[in-house]
Amino acid sequence: MKSVRIWFKKEGLSRFISHLDLNKVMTLAINRSRIPIWHTEGFNPHPFLTFALPLSLGFSGECETMDIKLEDDSFDISQIPDSLNKSLPDGIRAYKAAEPVMKPAKIALASYKLKVGCDGQSGEEICDDFHSLLNSESIITQKKTKKGIKDIDLKPYLSDYSLGIEGNEAVFSATMPAGSTVNINPILYLNALKERTGREYYYSAARTRIMDENGDCFE
Repeated sequence: MKSVRIWFKKEGLSRFISHLDLNKVMTLAINRSRIPIWHTEGFNPHPFLTFALPLSLGFSGECETMDIKLEDDSFDISQIPDSLNKSLPDGIRAYKAAEPVMKPAKIALASYKLKVGCDGQSGEEICDDFHSLLNSESIITQKKTKKGIKDIDLKPYLSDYSLGIEGNEAVFSATMPAGSTVNINPILYLNALKERTGREYYYSAARTRIMDENGDCFE
């Protein structure tokens, strides 16, 4: 039995496909592609597939991964992306398949790109407000946890970021903790900005990299 990691992008309208539905989409594509995937045992066998770090609904993903197991060790895994893409919806495209190098538990960081706009404000003005927020001694907002909603200071998690301007939008790019221990969603910073300014913002968000604690890309 061979383990295989498949990398794919999730963009466009497909970013609104939930993680549960993504599992169904991938299962259907695998079945149609006739990839010799290993099925779980028991009363209800189903194709074995796992996702390393589920993507938040509405986010684009440039480096998403899915792990499967093959029953046929001699199967040419290089043909998997093309086979899957024939059955995947627009916006989801597999681009690489290889044997896994890292375990998902090694994931510690993720990079994001957040484009933020606001009616009545220029990109420069939004960027200035972001600068003011990020340079504060603390950045307090509320975060939903398994135990309920609690106040959290985002400042300690902000170690690597940049701000730019694209047209009438500010661009917030940052690397944040990700994984099973600590997971910081970049939208929390936008929530903190909204609480500070009282303005309503629209945004688009993308996850661009997933890494281990040393900053090495998840492989």
